[in-house]
Amino acid sequence: MNLLKLLNVSTLSVLMLLCTTVANAKSGIKEDKLKAKKVAFFTQKLNLNSEEAEVFWPVYNEYQEQKENLFEQRKAIHEQFARSLHKMPNKEVEESLDKLMAISKDEATLLETYVTKFKDILPDKKVAQLFVVEEDYKRFLLQQIRNTSNHR
Repeated sequence: MNLLKLLNVSTLSVLMLLCTTVANAKSGIKEDKLKAKKVAFFTQKLNLNSEEAEVFWPVYNEYQEQKENLFEQRKAIHEQFARSLHKMPNKEVEESLDKLMAISKDEATLLETYVTKFKDILPDKKVAQLFVVEEDYKRFLLQQIRNTSNHR
């Protein structure tokens, strides 16, 4: 009886692992397609030539990675507040608020650092346009999501 239970649990574990692996693979494919769309969108909207694109994309990807990291830190604190602010001791709330302020400072420093790096790669007008294109891309993605959900 115990052996049968162990076999069932093992089979179930393998099945769950397989499903997770397949889901992650599909997610990876979607992520790759999304990244390719973003590169095409930005390259076209910024009118990047091949030399600019070759230097721009590694720096921009580095910037996005660091920006995403700060976003995740901020999100974790916001989620903690939403979940349990009423239970948190004042000291913990104060520490979390201090972390939020530090994240804001880090975001400002990150922006300042990367604007300087982008200006070393691109003309100032293209650097300014980059921030417009980022907002345009967000709107583009939201529109695609709306269109997809309307077709279901």
